[in-house]
Amino acid sequence: MQTSDRQNQQLKIAARGALVGIVVYLIISSLKLGAAYFFHSASLRADGLNNLTDIISSILIFIGLRIARKPVDEDHYFGHSKFEPLASFATSLIMFTVGLEVIKSSAERFIAQDYPTPDLQALWVGLAASVILLVTQRYIYHLAKKTQSMGLKASAKDLFSDFLTTLATMVAIAASSLGLAWLDILTALVIGGIILHTAYTIFKDSTFELSDGFDQEELEAYRAIVLKHPQIRAVPQIRARLCGQYVHVDITVLIDGHLSVIQSHHITEEIEQILAYNYNVYDVDVHVEPYFQTNLNQ
Repeated sequence: MQTSDRQNQQLKIAARGALVGIVVYLIISSLKLGAAYFFHSASLRADGLNNLTDIISSILIFIGLRIARKPVDEDHYFGHSKFEPLASFATSLIMFTVGLEVIKSSAERFIAQDYPTPDLQALWVGLAASVILLVTQRYIYHLAKKTQSMGLKASAKDLFSDFLTTLATMVAIAASSLGLAWLDILTALVIGGIILHTAYTIFKDSTFELSDGFDQEELEAYRAIVLKHPQIRAVPQIRARLCGQYVHVDITVLIDGHLSVIQSHHITEEIEQILAYNYNVYDVDVHVEPYFQTNLNQ
């Protein structure tokens, strides 16, 4: 079972998206952290640290996508696509760590009532960053839909979250200049919470796939369309698993026990084609069992 040219091309496109994310986050995090230092903004610092984790995230996803392109070998019959959700899992752990650090440091300053007033020039950095983030998010979202890459889907969610966070940071900086300096620290706390929430979402999605979880409604849709085949009497068992963007299905079908081996083989090929055409299933393993008329009377 070799990775097709089309699927390999999708992985290349997804890797390109991850590379774009690395460059964008490198620029934005540098701008925000530098501006936070010079303009004394706690919320901008928290936002910059958030984007710093995104650099690591994008690097891990890029590496995961590169490894996922490796062909099947004797130790990896299903290929290397699991490296993509594995990269997302590692990303979530890093984000948990940074989110907790942001909350801890911001809470300490909030309790100590250490409220430095940010310079309004920091707003220009936030404005530039928000525009870059929104444009990049739309680009990555387009690639994620095109390639069905879990890593890029997570990246697109994170980019939109970062866009909203940057807007909140700008509001906090503006409010601080009006005498609400504590709002800058409070916004930093909220940003820490957003980082933790995003980390949890990515953690949940990646562990679901790594543990071979699969959407039951989609599985029942597979069963229903296979049962529409005129030669299929029943589908006693069906299961599926994800390997990155690829779906692998194991299915047991009952057909007329008097059919020849060649006829049965043709039916299994038709089932593979049905699932591939309607649901873009990558690999189907069909197990055939005989179904005799006497079974109907039992």
